[in-house]
Amino acid sequence: MLQCEELKEDEGPSNTLEQFTELDQVLEMIDTMKACDEPGFERNYERYTEVLSRYQEQPHLLDPYLDLLLGRLLAKVHDKALPENAIHTAFKYMYILSKVRTYKVLVKFLPHELTDLEFALDLLERQNPTEHNNWETRYMLLLWMSILVLNPFHMSRLDAYTTTASNAGHSAITDGNGINDGKILMNHAQTKSKMERIFDICQLYSATNDTCSNIAAYLAAKYLVRADIKDIYLERYLDWVMSQHQRESGDAKFGELAAVSAILKHGKREDLLPYADKLLHWIVSLQYKDSNDFLKYKSYIKIVQRIGLVYLKPRLAGWRYKRGTRSLAMNLSKTTSSQADVSAGGNENDQPENESGDGEEIVVPDAIEEVIEELLQALRSGGSDIRWSAAKGIGRVTNRLSKELADEVIGSVIDILNTLEPHEAWHGACLALAELAKRGLLLPHRLRTLVPLLMQALFYDEMKGYMSVGQHIRDAACYMCWAFARAYNPEDVQPFVEQISSGLLTVAVFDREINCRRAAAAAFQESVGRLGNFPHGIEISTATDFFTVGLRQNSFLNVADFIAQYEEYQKPLIDHLIKRKVNHWDSTIRELTAKALRKLTFRAPEYMSAVVLSQLLGNTESIDINMRHGAVLAIGEITLALSELDQKAEEQGGAGKKLLSNQLLTELNELIPKYVQRDLYRGMSGEIMKTCSTDFIKNCSMARIEISIISLDSWQYIVDKCLINKAAVIREGAIAAFAELCRAFYNSEDRSAANAEIIHVYLKGANNNLEEHIRMGYISALGVLPDFMISAHLDEILENLIKHSLTPTQAVLTTGQVLNQHESVVTGTWSEARRDSVKALSNVVQTLRFNRDSKVSFGNPKYFNKVVDCLLKALDEYTLDNRGDIGAWVREAAMNAIYQLITTCPKELLQPKQVHQIMLGFMQQAVEKIDRTRGLAGRLFCQIITNTPPIPHIHHHDRLLEVFPADVNSILWLFADQTFPLFCSLLELPDYSRRILLGLSASIGQLTESLIKYSSAALFEFLRTHPAEVPRLCKEVVTNFEENVMNERVTYPMLNFLDILISSGTINDVLLDNSNTFGEDIYRLLNIETKGHKKLYKLISSINVYCQLVQVPHLCKRILSKLAIFLGLTHVHVRKTSATKLYESLALHGDACDIPEENMDEILNLLSETDWGLPLVTVRPIRNQLCELMGIKTPVSGTVAGTSTAPIGTAANFAMYRVGQAGADVSAAERMSH
Repeated sequence: MLQCEELKEDEGPSNTLEQFTELDQVLEMIDTMKACDEPGFERNYERYTEVLSRYQEQPHLLDPYLDLLLGRLLAKVHDKALPENAIHTAFKYMYILSKVRTYKVLVKFLPHELTDLEFALDLLERQNPTEHNNWETRYMLLLWMSILVLNPFHMSRLDAYTTTASNAGHSAITDGNGINDGKILMNHAQTKSKMERIFDICQLYSATNDTCSNIAAYLAAKYLVRADIKDIYLERYLDWVMSQHQRESGDAKFGELAAVSAILKHGKREDLLPYADKLLHWIVSLQYKDSNDFLKYKSYIKIVQRIGLVYLKPRLAGWRYKRGTRSLAMNLSKTTSSQADVSAGGNENDQPENESGDGEEIVVPDAIEEVIEELLQALRSGGSDIRWSAAKGIGRVTNRLSKELADEVIGSVIDILNTLEPHEAWHGACLALAELAKRGLLLPHRLRTLVPLLMQALFYDEMKGYMSVGQHIRDAACYMCWAFARAYNPEDVQPFVEQISSGLLTVAVFDREINCRRAAAAAFQESVGRLGNFPHGIEISTATDFFTVGLRQNSFLNVADFIAQYEEYQKPLIDHLIKRKVNHWDSTIRELTAKALRKLTFRAPEYMSAVVLSQLLGNTESIDINMRHGAVLAIGEITLALSELDQKAEEQGGAGKKLLSNQLLTELNELIPKYVQRDLYRGMSGEIMKTCSTDFIKNCSMARIEISIISLDSWQYIVDKCLINKAAVIREGAIAAFAELCRAFYNSEDRSAANAEIIHVYLKGANNNLEEHIRMGYISALGVLPDFMISAHLDEILENLIKHSLTPTQAVLTTGQVLNQHESVVTGTWSEARRDSVKALSNVVQTLRFNRDSKVSFGNPKYFNKVVDCLLKALDEYTLDNRGDIGAWVREAAMNAIYQLITTCPKELLQPKQVHQIMLGFMQQAVEKIDRTRGLAGRLFCQIITNTPPIPHIHHHDRLLEVFPADVNSILWLFADQTFPLFCSLLELPDYSRRILLGLSASIGQLTESLIKYSSAALFEFLRTHPAEVPRLCKEVVTNFEENVMNERVTYPMLNFLDILISSGTINDVLLDNSNTFGEDIYRLLNIETKGHKKLYKLISSINVYCQLVQVPHLCKRILSKLAIFLGLTHVHVRKTSATKLYESLALHGDACDIPEENMDEILNLLSETDWGLPLVTVRPIRNQLCELMGIKTPVSGTVAGTSTAPIGTAANFAMYRVGQAGADVSAAERMSH
């Protein structure tokens, strides 16, 4: 509490609420609520639900206002002027309050006047139990009745009164047809008493299998246990329920079972005892436990355990263990208190009559044996809810038994914890033992038996097919530990503190499941606080809090290392990893285990060297693949840690015994050759062994252990084998292992020939054109070669990497080597290989660095310029396949490589042209369509211009520094709304604007709505605020289009971009300027782009742009002629789109066209009313009629045009020529129609 009071306001949880702040808003919603059949009801209801649902985690904040809210809603219910649907709405609103605050709390706030009983009963009788739309009304009325039936008056007396309010209530509600039904209700009231009517309600609604049945059960329990009702209706109701549930009856009503269970819970023992035998015989005969219906079984168990409680008198067992002090402060200060705690562990139904001593004779009926047997069997059930209910039942029943009988029950529960029992039984037994411990029923002498079983449960993890079971058992075992901490005095637990504390901490840091780690941490903290005798408890409980153990990697590597600083926990943590986690079924856990063992090696190096490594080396012979894999991983990590410790000892001048003995080194040398000899790298298990073997080679190479020639050859063999594996993980492990292997063992003069042979093999393998992954492996391996191996073969390696970093076409243009047709076709889509080649090229540059005095370094301009040119070309890769724009991988790798290159190289190596091309490439990528690529380009671009020392030769560097922030992290580079305005502001700079426009055309012309929205908004905002720049930018758009004509990657989004650009109206001054050729140029390029093409998407996009150009007066006639051709093509979608777009264009820009005004209405009518999906023979005459109305020539085929007698150069021939240009889809039917 003190800690909480000291928290500042901003240090609390961000989602914590302090009070109900929306009271006025909710009251307004209630006052203005609409009937459930009125428009707008659903919207208002959702708003109301959303506001109240915010308090689902803190519902107590509503308590001060529940009276007010319920009063407003019930006033609506009592309002005679409101229609029936409005009353249903009020009950729907009340149900939301019940759902948030729970019905058990809300019922206390409901009014309980006698007049309300008559009103609610009448209203409830009017409801249709099978009507599903307004079930909330029935639910809330049943809940209301459950408090109304608790009135202190004899129920039979209520029939003598008919109050005015009741009569008003009768007349307030009408049936669904609006007819007053008060007379019928009065007649009904005269024929049956209120007692009988309420009983009928209980029967009716407890027999419905819906949400209302649970509340009906609650109502039945409250009503039938009344003193004036039980003698009349209780037996009758129970007999009715039993008649409904016979052995042969398959359709169980869960509400009826819940009602019996609730009656047994709320009724007095002496009232229920006469029916106990009959109920037990009935429920056991149903055999619900043999069915697969867990709901039936759960009700079954609840009824059985409560029948058992009816048989036994309420008492607190005098023999139970009485815990001493429960003061946290006193425990922590190691003091004791003489005050004894006699807190209750008794039945929830009744107050205990006495606390019996051991000498009192307790009468236990024979039926109790059957009850306990049923509960013990339920502990083995497949449903966790059933096991949990049975565990509680065992605790409650045992608390009323004598010491001898209770001891037998406890022994039976403990017997369940054996290896022959299924995992469900272990879970149920753990829950039951925890419940027994909470009630003080597990005496301290049982701990010696229970603690070893508890340790087994804490680490229970068994494979079952392709899954593991045990998570729920470990969680329940933590609950047991928590219960033990609250149940026993410190001196009773003292002999087992080491076992329990080590077990809990092991689970808290090394369990695979987050809930188990958190449960163990909570149990440890409870033990520290309650017992106070756990070693270093305060320090460790602070480190193992709810959040730190939430991340698995943090738990394994950081929290475990912190705990291992205390010697008491070192060996248990290490032993657990060796015995249970090295061979874990999850490979991720095995990898984390190896890393954790490496960190723990620094805490206990002698134990690791003398004991652990020997055990692990023995495990490498196991037939279990998981064991072999985990053992090899762990050996490699421990070897590296021991080597570091040995090296550190040598540096400090120590002459002690080495941790890595000669015997260990011999065994390490023999490990991989032994696996190779046995051919253990085949098949699926071989794939697993490859990952651990490469990791082992890497760690041993980093450790620089002494190695034999045979071992070195076998290591290289494994690396070569893994480099060409299809699995990327295995290749990456082999690449990392090869890099360390070369650095550790290949830097000697006698290895020069062998090294040259390796490089020759890898260069040859990189030229492979059969499988992409083979090339990827060899190329990546070339990239991690150390400098002493690269230097002698730099020209060959560089040429190879440059060739494979480019597409086949780019490679031919760059190297001049002619590739065979097969390689060009096959490797054209190998973008992943090109990405790896770019990365390898960057690695080679960083390995050799920029020594100006050496000819074999990248300080030599010859090599440096080759690399820069290659990376700039890689920035232009846009390879597409069925995965999408896979060239983005290469572009991203190229951007990272360029950034690393220009920020680390000597600045005098950079040429102005190269720097400018780099800036242009980054700018274009920063405004293109892929978020990931765009974000990377923007971030690196900002880092380049703000680099210290400054990069030379950047055009308009000062202006760039004004636009972009010095802190690169202040911009969310993945968000288009933040990046596009920055780069669009650079359109004012002619040096950059054309490439930015090229990237913008790709973004604005795409299909992603959010990207189009933000990119186009940024561009149009610039065009509106910089009108003087518009002509120049339009000319650059034309240039981009012209340079990429027939390049669909660019032109398809370019067509969409032009459509959006022209329709925005931001370039109207240029478009409508007769002296500007922008419109003419776009029209010319459109004709070239669509000539001879039959691709639907391109024709549709071009139609949109053609229609935008209708507003240009001198192009109007030619555009209309072009669109007339589209109206007569064979493809229906093209015709329909042409008609729709032409209609829109003429409606907007018809004034700019030289079309007679009297014809315009007829043209628009023909375009809009004609079904352009009809056959060609029907629509072409209509198209020809449109041409006559628009004053243009009717389209004719090229054949007809060739035989025309019109003089060359006339308008007719010009029109025919145009038809020939765009007649890609003009069919034979088109020609024959003329």
